[in-house]
Amino acid sequence: MQRLPYRVRRIWAVLFLTTLTLCLWLAHPSLTIGHKGIAEIATAKSSALTQPVEQGLELYQAGDIQGAIKSWQAYLSSNQQRNSDSAEEINVRTYLARAYQQVGQISEAIAELKLVIAYYRQTNKPIKVGRMLTEQAQLYSNLGQQRRAVTILCGQNQINLPCTQNSALEIARRQSDFPGEVAAWGSLGNAHRLQGEYKQAIQEFKHSYEIAKRINNQSYVASTLNGLANTYASLAKRNQRRAEFANDVDDQKAAEKFQQYTVSDDNQAAQYFEQSLNLARSQNDRVNELRSLLGLVRLYYRQHPQDKAIVNNTLQQAIVVLEQMPDSHEKAYAAIQLANLLQLVSQKVKSVSTDAATQCLESELLPKSVELLNKAVAITHKIHDQEAESFAKGRLGHVYECLQDYQQAINLTQQALIGTVANESLYLWAWQAARLYRATDQVKEAINFYEESIDSLKSIRNDLTLEQRDFQFDFRDNVEPVYRELLELRLEQTEHLVQESDIQQNLEFVLLTIDELRLAELQNYLGNDCALTLIQQPVPLVGKNTAVLSSIILKERLAIILTLADDQKKFKSRLFWVSAKNQEVKDAINELRVKLEKRSDLENSYKAKAQQVYDWLIRPFVKDLETEKIETLVFIQDGILRNIPMAALFDGKQFLIEKYAIATAPALTLTKPIRYNHQKLRILAFGLTQVATVETDAGAKVFQPLGQVKLELKTITTSLPKSKGLLDQDFTPERLQQELEKNTYSVIHLATHGKFGIDDRETFLVTGKKVEINHQKSGKTEIYNEKLTITDLYQLISKSRDRNNPIELLTLTACETAVGSDRETLGLAGIAIQAGSQSAIGSLWKVDDAATAQLIAKFYQSWHSGLSKAKALQMTQIAWLQAHQQQLESHPGYWAPFILIGNWL
Repeated sequence: MQRLPYRVRRIWAVLFLTTLTLCLWLAHPSLTIGHKGIAEIATAKSSALTQPVEQGLELYQAGDIQGAIKSWQAYLSSNQQRNSDSAEEINVRTYLARAYQQVGQISEAIAELKLVIAYYRQTNKPIKVGRMLTEQAQLYSNLGQQRRAVTILCGQNQINLPCTQNSALEIARRQSDFPGEVAAWGSLGNAHRLQGEYKQAIQEFKHSYEIAKRINNQSYVASTLNGLANTYASLAKRNQRRAEFANDVDDQKAAEKFQQYTVSDDNQAAQYFEQSLNLARSQNDRVNELRSLLGLVRLYYRQHPQDKAIVNNTLQQAIVVLEQMPDSHEKAYAAIQLANLLQLVSQKVKSVSTDAATQCLESELLPKSVELLNKAVAITHKIHDQEAESFAKGRLGHVYECLQDYQQAINLTQQALIGTVANESLYLWAWQAARLYRATDQVKEAINFYEESIDSLKSIRNDLTLEQRDFQFDFRDNVEPVYRELLELRLEQTEHLVQESDIQQNLEFVLLTIDELRLAELQNYLGNDCALTLIQQPVPLVGKNTAVLSSIILKERLAIILTLADDQKKFKSRLFWVSAKNQEVKDAINELRVKLEKRSDLENSYKAKAQQVYDWLIRPFVKDLETEKIETLVFIQDGILRNIPMAALFDGKQFLIEKYAIATAPALTLTKPIRYNHQKLRILAFGLTQVATVETDAGAKVFQPLGQVKLELKTITTSLPKSKGLLDQDFTPERLQQELEKNTYSVIHLATHGKFGIDDRETFLVTGKKVEINHQKSGKTEIYNEKLTITDLYQLISKSRDRNNPIELLTLTACETAVGSDRETLGLAGIAIQAGSQSAIGSLWKVDDAATAQLIAKFYQSWHSGLSKAKALQMTQIAWLQAHQQQLESHPGYWAPFILIGNWL
């Protein structure tokens, strides 16, 4: 029996509301390969079945899933009293597992399957063990636990390694269980797709497809075609985002390449969806027909944004097929998805960011959306699926939010909140409730719901970024706004408070929320399984002469908060509003960044913008800083503000660095300012002096030689004799690991090219190791330099260093971030955190080789003499300015791009 997927994916689907059913492509094979389908058994009327079991089967066939569950639970309870362990009991547990899936009780389904698997192992039935393992893996995948699913299916999560003996896939192979192998390959492909490992997923779906064709199972063929189509569609979406990012940073070559990939992947996805559609129609397979149509709606919308006829025609076909299906869980979820697709196709402007939970439909489409969602509510209520019913009501509440019928929207949203048990849904409906109460001027209630939403987000954030890699791309649509809306509301409240104690308490909440946002951004950027180690001591308590400046960019204005320590070892904050809209801030920062990079600027045209930004961030607090005798400024910056060095801000007479030591902190709770024993300073330095070529998704990228790196390393090792410098072919990941295992270094210095991309997968350093890469399309083998990714560096260091004995400083002297990007600078902080380093020094743009060698050597000497890292960098930059007065080298392009991130002491 074929089934449309039974369950909203609890993490994935809640956030990406237009993909509710497509991602569960293989649910129906697993319902048939392990045993006969439940409906088949129900119609067999076997006299061997006991009365509760048969009654449960009849109730299941009639659509009363809860009734069936009660009957089977009663049978098991009776069986336990008789201490009976029979094949019938195992069948009942299998039925229960599938029934639990139908009503969203995934954990209960997993528990039943574990007992079933244990029984089949004990009775030596390997084919059934393998099939039930595949079904169990699908359940973990439904919970968003892709890594666990992969482990069950293959035994490891590394690409191109053989599966372990007891994995579902290997069992199916050994037993020549071709249907089981189809399901295992397909489930593995689905798990890797949801992890963002698209190339691997495509290989696995193709394995599944070939076997399904060989055994002539058209239903499996259609499912694998859908899996391939969805994978290529996801790949196209990723490449579209990469193209947009490349455009933002003015990399036209990369943008064109990624756009070509997008078109190619979309075309491939469309071919697979259309093949699946034709096959489903030839087999009168309504389930796969509907899946294919739903996938094509999104795809045609992206491919033909101006041709609404083809999109609407496909959507109408899907609605017709939906009406032909009997009422079921599957039909309810399909109705929800169709309502969301109406939202998608109603947009007047094509955008890759089409999954935002807050987007509204055009008014003429709202009645149809309401009809579909009411249908879903009625079906889920009938079958007693509380979680699914709450989801449908929540989405219906959003439609009324769009209609500005706030009371009806609040009623439905409250019902959704009452009915949900999953944090993934709780976050969404609490956010919706917060928006609704804010719209009705119920500020206190709005704040409470925003905070409830963020609390739920914190509980699921790690799973989202670890298991659902494309969550990284939708973070700004579906997570970041929750924090920003709460911040805006709290900051607005500050203006209406009179008592100083109330103001300070409110600003304390604001700072904590900013910190949570920064942590979420970093976790989202890193997207891997290195947990962030939080420090609970607030930065302002560290030193009386330190001030923290936190920024938050809102749509209509910019908020700056100054935080100082007071005499009671507490901290006090002051808020200042800058009347600059989001786009104005972005334009000003990008213009300043371009001017700062232009070292040949004889007219010093950067000064006007540098002074404007100084007036925004610093001038409002000058008296406070002077009164408190502040020596060090720590910036916790928002968005594009990370893209410029605060040292280059100009007050009309002098640079900010000439008055204050400066550091940047990724977040308050990620910084542990403890003074390092400078006498122990020992540096492990690697450098690249030769031309380097690396392979990227946008094609080969060539980096020019770094002529002064040899001098840079020699200066370091000469001034600090216990240090070691290694160049070119000696700069390999293996040598780095060996050195770290044999010796204790406090600093890792990497004088090499680096690229900070849209996420951790595109952030890397260039090593001196050469590797051969074969291009399958051209058949050519090319020689490239090996890349060292953030994750690679983390793993190398974590293998050789205890978390209790971290690297004190990671220095990157030839890396650069791009103008226009507010994500690349996350890479500078992220790479230090991933490396387990207390702090990092990196460059925001490509720096003159000779200047770099001098500046870095001077910094290490100043730090070694006993200064804090922030003051050592300050003295280095001031010394440079003094040595090059009235010379071209006094331009910030030479000395300003080096920024200190993290522990400034």
